[in-house]
Amino acid sequence: MKKRIINLMLILSVAAASSVFAAGGVTFDTVCAQLAQHPNTTGDFTQVKKISAANRSLKSSGTFIFSLEGIMWKTEKPFPSTLVVGMTSVIQTTPDGKKNVIDASSNQIFTSISTTLSSIFSGDTEKLYSNFNVDFSVAGSEWTAVLTPKDKTITAVMKSLTLGGKSTVSGTEFDSIVMTESGGDTITYTFFNQQYPKELSNDEKAGFTAK
Repeated sequence: MKKRIINLMLILSVAAASSVFAAGGVTFDTVCAQLAQHPNTTGDFTQVKKISAANRSLKSSGTFIFSLEGIMWKTEKPFPSTLVVGMTSVIQTTPDGKKNVIDASSNQIFTSISTTLSSIFSGDTEKLYSNFNVDFSVAGSEWTAVLTPKDKTITAVMKSLTLGGKSTVSGTEFDSIVMTESGGDTITYTFFNQQYPKELSNDEKAGFTAK
């Protein structure tokens, strides 16, 4: 369970960094600057985890929220659960409403990811570059960002993150994340139905509190 939470935190911490950018002359800095203009991003997701040793795949789906409060995964299938990654804690909620809260301040990985989250949502690319090697490219209407962690504690869990998206007539969409674990397994997130509300509902806000 702890490894799963760490893996999700690693993914979430950089996921939103490639949400939106204008076509032409775009850089990773541009991506983060434009992300900072959207306080909230919501939508649906599917997750596929491929386990190379067992030659099998595990699939789940649900909804997500990226916000200044933190990031929330609300899994609906195959089993309902909620995972919230905040700036100082991780909150896991079971179907019966019970919350399990992990203090991030005493854990090096949690602290690193929380700092990264803050940097992304504030457009602070200086901190991002200090934690990741970033290879950003654009080909036609599609873009790709490959992030490789510099911290050895993180690389022991994750080899790289590959983020992808495409430009449309209405703007640019952030469509996918592929996380390659150090052991060779991969976790692929696909995002769709993205929206950018200025305010979250009261129920959504309540999900970010540990009470």
